[in-house]
Amino acid sequence: MATGTVSTQVAHEGSRRRWLRRFANGLIALGIVVILYAGVILAWGDPVTWVWAHYQQRQLESQFNGYDGFAVTPTPQDDGTDILADVRHEAAAFKAHDPNGHAFGKLTIGRIGLSNVVVVQGTDRYGDLDKGPGHYDNTTFPGQGSTVAIAGHRTTFGAWFRHIDEIRDGDYIILQMPYATFRYQVQMHKVVSNTDWSIIDPQGYERLVLSACHPLYSASHRWVVFAKAVSVTVHGGRSVKL
Repeated sequence: MATGTVSTQVAHEGSRRRWLRRFANGLIALGIVVILYAGVILAWGDPVTWVWAHYQQRQLESQFNGYDGFAVTPTPQDDGTDILADVRHEAAAFKAHDPNGHAFGKLTIGRIGLSNVVVVQGTDRYGDLDKGPGHYDNTTFPGQGSTVAIAGHRTTFGAWFRHIDEIRDGDYIILQMPYATFRYQVQMHKVVSNTDWSIIDPQGYERLVLSACHPLYSASHRWVVFAKAVSVTVHGGRSVKL
């Protein structure tokens, strides 16, 4: 065999081995990235959809700030009954005005570190829950004397309700609406099937229901938090106990 032919074969073999080493190193690097990404999701939630959700939150914030025309501003002569009647009136007006996919209210839950997260109206159309926690549009608005239900993701798109299971009985939850701010006190928790809609049944009083998929990374059940409204505060700081 000619010396040149042997040299060429050796060169080809060396090139093939280098390519295989690079390919193997690339696969190892990709595997490390995948493992690290999975670890981040397991610990904190999906960072890619987190960015998208926070971008959407800025859009919802602008919408919410444009709702100031619904604010209830009582006169000095108004008593609690008058104020609550005005709140009910504005709640109905806002419900008629607020379409799915738009800002609904702002949610604060100190126990799990949520502060003024904008809730979107709706839970399924137009990627509602990709923007923030979503208000079930088959439940009432705060101030209408019945059940208000809000759902949120636990692992993707902001993972707003990731730690919903850490909320404690007796904790306070604040829901700021364009017309008034509602303060709720947690009553209890419950794990239910994802087909159990009794959680949003009316109870004859102002009630807030928060729900999220349970356990983490599964949609077979829901973790549900129930809270009762204890006060409503309107423009100017006037507060009425419920």
